[in-house]
Amino acid sequence: MPGPQDQLNEPRNPDQVRPLERDATRAELRERLERLPPNHPTSPHNDDGSRKPPEPNPASRELPIPGDPDYHPEDLAADQHLATEDTPRINPDGSWEWQGYSLTPEESRCGDLAVGKCRDREGRDADGNYGEDGLTPAMRRIEAQLEHGTLAPDTEKFALKSADRFKQKLAERISLMPGESADTLAYQIHDGIRYTFIYEYETYTSGSEGTEAVLAENGFDLVTRKPSWNSPDYKGVNSQWRDAVSGLLFEVQFHTRASWEAKQATHDSYARLADPRITPKERAHLERYQQEVSASVPVPPGALEFPYYHKEGA
Repeated sequence: MPGPQDQLNEPRNPDQVRPLERDATRAELRERLERLPPNHPTSPHNDDGSRKPPEPNPASRELPIPGDPDYHPEDLAADQHLATEDTPRINPDGSWEWQGYSLTPEESRCGDLAVGKCRDREGRDADGNYGEDGLTPAMRRIEAQLEHGTLAPDTEKFALKSADRFKQKLAERISLMPGESADTLAYQIHDGIRYTFIYEYETYTSGSEGTEAVLAENGFDLVTRKPSWNSPDYKGVNSQWRDAVSGLLFEVQFHTRASWEAKQATHDSYARLADPRITPKERAHLERYQQEVSASVPVPPGALEFPYYHKEGA
């Protein structure tokens, strides 16, 4: 018969653990997950700061079954094929592949060099600390000068686009413009570094205009402004700016709290729509979802009057 000490050392079934102890363990695990870098496979965040959706319960998945009029075996086969190819891969020759996109060894090298330039200019050192130089410290100084608006939460954590997402965009541009060099196309990618300013509904228009003015006063050059408040798929303003020090393009988005939350909610569907391998049926479903979320976002006063802008010769 085991004695008291033996009982203390016996492994316990998780269901037998006291509720408070179990809750504390779960809280500690959640805290550890939150500290993981966004590109870590088990991080709860995507690389741009949006939260990943919870893993679905297999019993609740609405998978098509034979006999269902909407069931198409090729759709299921395609989904299974995508699931096996969802990890970026560097081949022995240096070529890169992910989600139906690919880069030659030389094109992949161009992507790595461009990502390195973004990392250098963003401002953090090898230990992840910031000094006075760099775009992120500059954005924090600009934030302090604003009458309205703040940078999005965890700006430092998500200012840099991940290398694989950058390469995905480069591969897409190469396929659309095969006559251009990979170096040129990589240089034109504007969201390797990106920032978002968020405003209250009532001060959105004046706040966005004020932020643009402060950016210009600090030496940044507006290249493109793309308002999307009349779009059925996305609400907000995306702009591209050029850094005078490095010549790099970077992105600044202007959102209300509601439009920012909508963007976060549709992040995964947006990324999924970029995958050329998805079926037409899934594409239609994702587009409908994005439009439903976008339709719920109130348009702030004056937002529809933002003009499109592109600097001549840029």
